[in-house]
Amino acid sequence: MLIPTLVLAACFADQAKLEPAHAQNSVFTQVFNQSLEVGGKSVKLPPPLFFDGQDADAQRAAVKEVVGSDRDVDEMLRDSVTAPYKIKVRDVKASGATIRAADLWFAVYADLKQVDAAREAARTDRREVEVANMWFQTRILKADDIRAAGIKSVDSGAGPSEWYAHIHAKLLDRIEFEVTNHVVASQSHDSIVIASRTDPAFASAGSIANGWKSLVTTGGSEADGSAKQPYAGGISYAKISRTALKPGALLVEMHFAFVEPDGWFQGAPILRSKFSIVAQDQIRALRRELAKKR
Repeated sequence: MLIPTLVLAACFADQAKLEPAHAQNSVFTQVFNQSLEVGGKSVKLPPPLFFDGQDADAQRAAVKEVVGSDRDVDEMLRDSVTAPYKIKVRDVKASGATIRAADLWFAVYADLKQVDAAREAARTDRREVEVANMWFQTRILKADDIRAAGIKSVDSGAGPSEWYAHIHAKLLDRIEFEVTNHVVASQSHDSIVIASRTDPAFASAGSIANGWKSLVTTGGSEADGSAKQPYAGGISYAKISRTALKPGALLVEMHFAFVEPDGWFQGAPILRSKFSIVAQDQIRALRRELAKKR
């Protein structure tokens, strides 16, 4: 389910820049090094803005490259529900589809040591979110669902945490889709990475197969507008990093790219126009939740 231009782009292919803890994150290394490809075109996600061990000057320079000025850096790091965020969006037109990609940066205030990605993922099981005339439900798949797709098991040992998240969504009363994403989270002393990719093993997984269909509204009720079609989904990662710029501040950066078939909105940027609305809604909700915990 986020991507352009950083000075650090030269480091993109440099595996040494992946912290050891995150180099063990199998999905992160995949989405970091491989493109999302469809219709003869591809999109690669950019490198993280922050790397463990950067000092305050290096972090400020990195954020300034994204937001534009020292004043904008300080504004982004305000401890406020309404502090600004930065989002950059780009599209790549392919045969029969558009690859929508975006980068998102914002700050929150929390104790990184208390963040447990696997526990937070468990809290999303069966959770429904409605925003901007879109509906999303997340279900964390159980062992039987995973084995049915031909996957042996999820590694529950030491190291990165992993799970499979099934997303069921309806977009603007016009499109319904389902995907199962393989998600792996890793944690170092200074950062957490949560990486996700739509797993092709679920392309033909029965009732939860990756796919989409159009919806038609008839007499106020939804009906199938077409048979379910295959869907490639997308790739993403989020990195949450301590900042040396302001005590208690964490920088969150999210990078994602996904396939939007022409059959959804005939290539029009209708869905893209919702990105900022959804980002603002979800960022403010997260900040309110963290403020209550503090």
